[in-house]
Amino acid sequence: MGHGSSSVGLPTVEEFMISRRDFVAATGGLAAGLAWDCQRAWAQANARPPLRIKDARIKDNVVVEAEDGTQGSFPIVGQDPRASLAPHAARIRELLVGRTAFDPALEGEMLWEAMYPGKASLYAQGRDPLTGEAVANKPRGGRHTKTGALFIGFSAVDIAIWDLRARLSKLPGYQVIGKADRKQLLVYWRPGEPKLGLDDARRRAREAFDRGYKHQKWYFRYSAEHGKQGLKDNIELVRVLREELGPEAKLMFDNHGIRYGDNVEYSVNLCKAVQPYHPFWIEEPICPEHVDGYARIKEETGLPIAGGEHLYTRWPVKAFLERKCIDFVQSDPIWCGGISEWLRVCEMVKPYPGVKVVPHITSPWVVAPHCVASQPKGLCPLLEFNYEGGRQSLESRMHRSAQGDMLLAMPDEPGVS
Repeated sequence: MGHGSSSVGLPTVEEFMISRRDFVAATGGLAAGLAWDCQRAWAQANARPPLRIKDARIKDNVVVEAEDGTQGSFPIVGQDPRASLAPHAARIRELLVGRTAFDPALEGEMLWEAMYPGKASLYAQGRDPLTGEAVANKPRGGRHTKTGALFIGFSAVDIAIWDLRARLSKLPGYQVIGKADRKQLLVYWRPGEPKLGLDDARRRAREAFDRGYKHQKWYFRYSAEHGKQGLKDNIELVRVLREELGPEAKLMFDNHGIRYGDNVEYSVNLCKAVQPYHPFWIEEPICPEHVDGYARIKEETGLPIAGGEHLYTRWPVKAFLERKCIDFVQSDPIWCGGISEWLRVCEMVKPYPGVKVVPHITSPWVVAPHCVASQPKGLCPLLEFNYEGGRQSLESRMHRSAQGDMLLAMPDEPGVS
């Protein structure tokens, strides 16, 4: 049967397709080939129109169900989205039911724009979309904001839609999300804090390195409030690990003890002190929205800087890119607005030479791998492996390459799982 032909009574593939012009208009030109290609692939494989959504519910899981009974879902684990979604559940159902699962306009942004039109882009001005409060260059006082919790809720719905698309397509999620089709991913090992001291950290780092974890991310435990001794202990962690593993190791350091603070001077001094040990990156060197702090740290130290896991939507990322003070954008698809919004972050990053997207990974640990595997290695070179929380989900799929690097094998099962 030719590409444009069909069985008696069935429309051609072209009759099921939204025009490319309409698609680009619906998505604002971002990720322009994505849902178009996935819709065409599904229609060709099934020789029938994409099914419509018959139900969307938020109970034990976020579930989006097609008219043939196929379900896409996102489990309620980690940051529970139910409380933030509850007031919007009826409206979400109204917006989804009756739409085709592969409608390219069907995404997290459609939901929040329907309820808070034009508000998300206020993040680009350094303001909270719902309160209007200035948030740029200020500490938060906690990990997630009330507004952020709402975008995390919308993320769960968006991911459930992508899970449904993949299950309808009978393909693993990464093959539907993007075109790269990477079957294995280079991972970096995140052991967390050196809670048992530097000797233990040295031992664990060596064992992991010898198993193939050449990229390792450790946490700084101390912030400005711990004074000179805390600063010294942070620097000692870097020194000990570099001396143990040598120049081949790619060592990253996450400012866990600093993420809520705004003492730029402390962060500048810390980064200058660890320069001689050539860290692969310094992560969140100051509180999440402190673009002025990021810019100063970058200007005075030149170190590679990672950040963005605590930014919601693509809009606040823009300021960091324009100030040229971020090298690795860590937008988390479970937090930033969903897979669709994460793809928009990727498109936003592409015009900035040398900047990469390495998403933060969080429970249930399965979404970030599909996102990374869907994109070219040049854009998304690494996957985070949370050794503390993700071992049961991911470690069984780890294997060592011939070159001695630890890789994650992507699954073949349909869905984002």
